[in-house]
Amino acid sequence: MRAMIKTLAGTVITVAAMSSAHADSQLFNWNLNLPGGQTITGINQLGFNGDSYIQNNFANGNNFTFTDNGIFNITTKNAGTSLFGQGGQLTGDFQGGSGTGSLSGGSITFNAGGVLNIYYNAAQTYDGAGATVANRDGAASGTLIASFSQVAGGGGAINPDGTPNSNGQLTLNFVSTYFAPGVFTDMNGKSLMAGSTIGFVTSNASEDLGNASSATAREALTGSANTTNNPPAYFYVNNGGQLKLNANAVPEPASLAIFGAGLMGLAFLRRRKS
Repeated sequence: MRAMIKTLAGTVITVAAMSSAHADSQLFNWNLNLPGGQTITGINQLGFNGDSYIQNNFANGNNFTFTDNGIFNITTKNAGTSLFGQGGQLTGDFQGGSGTGSLSGGSITFNAGGVLNIYYNAAQTYDGAGATVANRDGAASGTLIASFSQVAGGGGAINPDGTPNSNGQLTLNFVSTYFAPGVFTDMNGKSLMAGSTIGFVTSNASEDLGNASSATAREALTGSANTTNNPPAYFYVNNGGQLKLNANAVPEPASLAIFGAGLMGLAFLRRRKS
């Protein structure tokens, strides 16, 4: 038994008594029907790489709060199959992340509230031609195809200076608030609905000793092209990992029945009393 967070018509629903038989499970063989006609089928997970910027604020010498934002290039699916040839890109722009951590405890955890937007662009602008500070080094260019809101939890292990463990794992969890119509479909061609969760796992996060990929990236992430690493106060993180969708996050009949049972039970008790 475990608690799960769901969204339905913009309302957050906490299902506090769901059996493991109805727990979230990874969605396999889903599809992307991209603007312009390109279709990517049979997706189990998407692979990405990119940079993020962490700024820590210490209440004392040990415990801290932090803010996080990042830009990501989503380039592969499943075991490494390339999504695009010479044209096209799928990118992620993460802003508003925050959380808490402890140097002595060696870990961080995320708050709710960050936003991850996914874009498709027929041109390749990420960290290249067409990349600007305004479009977040090309990560926020093209057509918005999905938006996700971060839920509390996740996180991972950190070093004594606050940076992620070298090639360690950081996990960020989100719930979808928007899917462009018809773009995300399941193996049967049915459109996914807002409310699906995404597990965003950076499996080899570590301090980016190169201070992000370019001056444009640095300015997009920090507001200044001259910002360089200064842990534990602030630093860049080089990320690489996977995005995975969960299959049962859109409330299915079993999930809704559990939430609705409380309301129905209350009505039944009232009828008995009357």
